[in-house]
Amino acid sequence: MRILLVEDKVDFAASIEKAIIAIDGCEVIWKRSKAGALGALEQESFDVVILDRRIPTEDDFLDDHQDHGWAVFQTIAERKPGTSVWFLTGTVDADFAVEMLRDHGRRGDIHCCGRDDPVHQVFWKDKMTKCVAAVRAFRADVQQTDQIHLEYAGTPINLSADEIRLLKLFGRRYGGSKIEIRSLAGGLSGARVLRVTVFNGAGAPQITSVAKVGTFDEIEVERGKYHAEVVKLAPGSFPQMTAQIGLGAGQYAGIFYGVVGTEVRNLFDLLDDDPAASAAVPVKLRADQATWHGARQSERLRVSTIRRSLVSDVVLQGLGNELVGFELGPVEAIEIEVARCVQHCDLHCANVLFDDVARPMVIDYPEIGRSLASLDPVALELSTIFHRDAPGRAGWPSEDQAINWTDIDQFCAGSPYDAYLRACRTWALEIAGSEREVWAVGYSYALRQLKYADTDKTLARAIIRGCVARLLGGAADPA
Repeated sequence: MRILLVEDKVDFAASIEKAIIAIDGCEVIWKRSKAGALGALEQESFDVVILDRRIPTEDDFLDDHQDHGWAVFQTIAERKPGTSVWFLTGTVDADFAVEMLRDHGRRGDIHCCGRDDPVHQVFWKDKMTKCVAAVRAFRADVQQTDQIHLEYAGTPINLSADEIRLLKLFGRRYGGSKIEIRSLAGGLSGARVLRVTVFNGAGAPQITSVAKVGTFDEIEVERGKYHAEVVKLAPGSFPQMTAQIGLGAGQYAGIFYGVVGTEVRNLFDLLDDDPAASAAVPVKLRADQATWHGARQSERLRVSTIRRSLVSDVVLQGLGNELVGFELGPVEAIEIEVARCVQHCDLHCANVLFDDVARPMVIDYPEIGRSLASLDPVALELSTIFHRDAPGRAGWPSEDQAINWTDIDQFCAGSPYDAYLRACRTWALEIAGSEREVWAVGYSYALRQLKYADTDKTLARAIIRGCVARLLGGAADPA
């Protein structure tokens, strides 16, 4: 258990440090000033911060003031809101304790043990033993959580100490002695999507969940989109939220979704194992989005406006070296009929999961919002050639085939996923406001691939060229 002690009086710091390190498993990192504390918080994570109110701005400065300790507290509350902060102050000020309880008196199940504890507390220096006793109790809970064993299924994941703590807290909530973690690669953002299975002491699985682990802001966006839009989808087409953890893991929070059984696969796995069966998935996903589609609205938009929904002007400007020889002005000026409705907006194959019930479920919701109606099926189709987790394609598509992406027969020739690709394309064409909307979305999606380091730029440029030609009314030029 790691404790950040922020105290400018050396003698007192030595006394409380001695008392705390006498508790087995406690490590104390001591800082003497606001700057020292903020620097430590920027570089490391702590289970508890013990904070004096009156500290200087810098080491050896004589400008100690209670505002400096308060500034450290506010920084923690903003950047690492899952961290417990205990004020240890020499000024016995009952009003301060009352104000803290009133304005910042957060309580919660910090250790996922079914007990609500205060996240922020106030202790007086003349009763230091009470603070030490609180450290001892906190350490006992941390030790119980840390004893949960973590194993990786598949490739090990480079998890931070706070992420590991969060996952172990989930395991403790369900009485686990071991958790098994597998990356589901459900997104390219900073947040992680993981399969988490909790096992009891006898080795029996207690619960399997799909976990979204990220910063508090990322998890709050996920939670908001889930309640605002995802719950409108057909029952069974999305996993049910079973737990949220926002305390005990520093800057990290998590949402956990329940699944059936212990096996979770994504659509890339199905494409690899059973390409024929994958053809039914786009049809099912389209039916699941019926509520979203039912609120479609038609309008006319310039291609440039469609492109900006996926690639901003600033990003496009930075892609100049990837687009040498392209003249995008004429195509971007075209105005076309489109349909707009709520879309997932990041519906690649790794964001479609199957549990033991084998029904497709969509995950990873931060990007959900109103967009072009054909975006999801186009993204689902093209993720087979652009996503980093896509299975091998045995040389398909060639550059010429990519140039002819707008002709599904030419594009699919030799593909291992012919029926699946056709199902995605049918969905896109039938839900779009016009055929040209699909080509404009394909153009924009391919442009976006040019900003990533690990995508096939040759194929992306080929699709761009073919879509531009189709939008301008001509045939694709393979040259």
